[in-house]
Amino acid sequence: MIYSNRIINPKLYSEIKEIINSNEKIEETMKRIYLNENENENEKDFIIERKEKKYKFPKLILIMRSELYRGMFLSVTEDKSNKVTDYSELSNKSFQIFEYWIYSNQIKDEIQITQEIIDEIETGIDYFQLNQTNPNLFDLLINKFNNQNHDQKKKRKPFLEKERFRK
Repeated sequence: MIYSNRIINPKLYSEIKEIINSNEKIEETMKRIYLNENENENEKDFIIERKEKKYKFPKLILIMRSELYRGMFLSVTEDKSNKVTDYSELSNKSFQIFEYWIYSNQIKDEIQITQEIIDEIETGIDYFQLNQTNPNLFDLLINKFNNQNHDQKKKRKPFLEKERFRK
């Protein structure tokens, strides 16, 4: 379920569009919001509730990153009813990957990527209607997945070589 306490005024559209079209401004705005998020909880004025957990996001971030939310918040009709979007196909881990990427354009180093997570993220990209700016979330996941598998093969290789020489 999605809850919002206000609709963004459509008059801000030109300013927001300028931010969306400028990668520098997007990064600057996202960093500012991300760094200040704990200090100013009021900036996070949009809640996505899934699996009994609430995730708070600033509307501006969602507008910059997602066609779905851009259409919702900049809608001229000002539909004030609650919107319901089902994110139940995404695990908590996948949703947290989205949350971090939406702010930072990165994936946390400690996240282990599996084929299941890649499949969930692919579905989630469609749900969120994400703007696939550089770096592209799906490409980042595939690269991280390939690097993890490559690193695991490297670690196993010496053991397999020892076994082969014992025979």
